[in-house]
Parts: sequence; C-alpha cells; structure tokens
Amino acid sequence: MSCFSQLWHSSTPDSPTSPTPASPGEVPIPISPIVVTSPGDGKRKARSPTSSPASPNPTSPKPTSPVECSICFNTYDNSFKTPKLLQCSHVFCLECVARLSTGLPPNQPEDLLPCPFCRQLTNIPVEGAPALETSKELLATLPPELQQEKVLWTEGTKLCCRRASDDAENPESCISIDVAMSKPESPEAPPRGLAGRLSRCEMCDDWKRILLLSALIIILFCIILWPVQCALKTGNLRC
Repeated sequence: MSCFSQLWHSSTPDSPTSPTPASPGEVPIPISPIVVTSPGDGKRKARSPTSSPASPNPTSPKPTSPVECSICFNTYDNSFKTPKLLQCSHVFCLECVARLSTGLPPNQPEDLLPCPFCRQLTNIPVEGAPALETSKELLATLPPELQQEKVLWTEGTKLCCRRASDDAENPESCISIDVAMSKPESPEAPPRGLAGRLSRCEMCDDWKRILLLSALIIILFCIILWPVQCALKTGNLRC
C-alpha cells in the first residue's frame, strides 16, 4: 500500500498555478494570467472610427451648396433673381417678391406683403419690389461678375431689366418678364365690319342646311313615294 502511494505522488506533477511557499529571504513573484488574443482583434483596432477613411474629418470644410431662393429654388444673380431682404430678415429673389406683390388686393391703402414663412408684413415701396433692400451678404457670395446689381424697375405687371452693355436709349436694350399672378379673362368682342357679317352668316349656315334637307325630303316624297302610293291603291301611277 505504501508503494502505490509513493508511485502516485511521484508521477503526478505539481500544478503550475499553485503557489509555492517562499523562503523568508526570497521575494514572491506574482503569477499574471495569460491573455490569448484572437487574430480578429488587430482588424477591429484597424477599423476603429478614428482611423476609418470613410468617416468625415471634423477639421475638413463642409461642401457648400449653391445659394438659391426658397420659393422657386433658382440660384441668385444680379438681375431678376437678385436677393431681396424683407423686414423679417427672410430673403427671396426679386421675381418671387414681385409676383407676390402683384397678387395683393388692389383696395389696400398700403402694399403690405406678408412673408411666406413667418407672415410678418413688409411695406412694398411705391417704386415696387426692385426698391426693396438687397441682401449684400448673399450678393457677396456670388461670382465676381454677378456682384454688381443691374438697373431694374417695374412697368405695370412687368419686371424690366436693362442690359449693361447696350445703349440706355435703345428700347431693345431692356428685357422684361410678366410677373402677374393671373391674367383676367376678358370676353371676346365680336368682330366688326365685313368679318362680323361673315361670322354671322356662318352661324346661319346650319339653318340653311336644315331648310335644304327639308326641301329634298318633300321633293323625294312627291316624285317617288306619291306615285308608288297611287299604284298600290288604284293600280295606276296616276291617282
């Protein structure tokens, strides 16, 4: 029995994790746990958000979008799309402001235009929408050739612009667009003179056709159907 116990103790190695008692003069060395790393840990570190090429750099400038009107979504310029500043600090192009101002009721004592966004009223000058204040900040963001305002004015429901390269006295040097919201429907007046008489005659053509058709039916009855009726009754074509 003692032989088997000695054999068992000699064949069984000591556990590496069990601490061995140190002598009073020796310093014990702590056993640190072994950490097994998987191959995917390096890939996860390489794919961190800070090192990802697809993540935007906070110091990089953001792409600037073109400055455009919030109503018609057209880019501002120095003519019909000049950025005009309302009293509520909202900015719209001149063409849209002119269209909105022409749609105001005509019986108002003053032309007060409500803002499409905040509904705050803006007093339209007597000269029209071109006399409103221009947003210099937005005009400065345009290309250099578009930063100089052109001469614009209103004539009724037309918004006119003068070309800088043409002669001011030449009427063809001005371009205009109609900014009326809707045109009133006027009844068409009948033409006068010979054209009016011809148009009235065309209206009477239907009555002439009806009379002609009635006459043909009567003639057909007298020539063809009446002798047939006589032949059926008396046996002779003459009644």
